[in-house]
Amino acid sequence: MFKRIFLKVIGNLLFILGLGIALFTYSPIIYSEVGYRFKTSKEPILQDSSSISQKQKEEGFDYENILPTVPVSEDFGVVIDKISVNAPVVANVEITNERLYMDSLRYGVAHASGTVLPGQKGNMFMFAHSSLNFWQLGPYATVFNLLSKLEIGDTVVIYYEGKGYVYSVFETSIVHGWNTKPFDQEYAEPVVTLVTCDPPGTTQNRRVVKARIVM
Repeated sequence: MFKRIFLKVIGNLLFILGLGIALFTYSPIIYSEVGYRFKTSKEPILQDSSSISQKQKEEGFDYENILPTVPVSEDFGVVIDKISVNAPVVANVEITNERLYMDSLRYGVAHASGTVLPGQKGNMFMFAHSSLNFWQLGPYATVFNLLSKLEIGDTVVIYYEGKGYVYSVFETSIVHGWNTKPFDQEYAEPVVTLVTCDPPGTTQNRRVVKARIVM
């Protein structure tokens, strides 16, 4: 009798422990999904455009009824309001050196060396983590966890040297394995290509989102 009770208690404890580990492991995805679903709108909307500062208008923010989010970095940063991304960008990261680019991703979104800068014609390649092990990969380990939520027409704002550049999403796709062909495409206009692992926490596929400059 005692043995049966003991085994039942141990079984319950193991179940609770396993459940706790699972919740802790997947908490970044749960948190991101809950936050996304509770957002009331895709863009922060104002009653009128008079609240946009003259400085913002001069820098290109003259969209009617849209209030830009204050970026964490105006030197080089990315803001995607729909999926609550507001992160610094690490410039000119050598993507062929795994140690260097993994270290760079601890400090934000990485901009691939050899690709254009914001506002310049061509393909600007940027990548970041979509991961579960935030305790190991740093504060930006989950920054692109919701990249799959972006749709055609959504807005991506890239800040560089104090100026904001507004891009509009025109293509989203999933690339299997390590196929780099979609990343190497050239464009005659300013385009940003955002890339992360998909599904979050794996290296099975790559989520690719492309956006062209609109202002």
